[in-house]
Amino acid sequence: MMTEWFWATVRWVHLVAMAFWLGGQLFLILVVRPVLRRELDRPRQTALTASLGRRFSPLAWTSLGLLVVTGWLTAERRGVIWSTLLEPKNTYGLILATKMLLVAILLALTLIHGRIFGPRLAALAQSPAPSHRQQYQRLLRLSIIVSTLNVVLTLVIVYLSARLVA
Repeated sequence: MMTEWFWATVRWVHLVAMAFWLGGQLFLILVVRPVLRRELDRPRQTALTASLGRRFSPLAWTSLGLLVVTGWLTAERRGVIWSTLLEPKNTYGLILATKMLLVAILLALTLIHGRIFGPRLAALAQSPAPSHRQQYQRLLRLSIIVSTLNVVLTLVIVYLSARLVA
């Protein structure tokens, strides 16, 4: 009985952490950013976005950490044999390996975006120098691409997770 509750809790934490991660991304991209673009000038948009990012970041990293830990626990519970993940006839293993690769890419992109792009964009937005304005525009385009890629990767990861349930 206790074991059932434990594993239900592990799955629940995994689902809540994914809902927080994906929901937070979608809220920022689909709700916050359009409002900021409509209501504020570029430096204030960037300053507020940076502030929101600093607030969201520890919560997002906590959810990503919980996803990794609960995902690993779930795989162990299912008896995954890690050395056989890439065997051609192991469909479950191939899907799980693909999901793990995408998670690694997502983690790297999130780290780069949060630690490099965000602070650099915030600094460039405050600079009056014309050369910084061009740098800002290029980095902003790259930031938007990375943010969009993160959402797409997250959606693919969620889809692969649904495939693992069957």
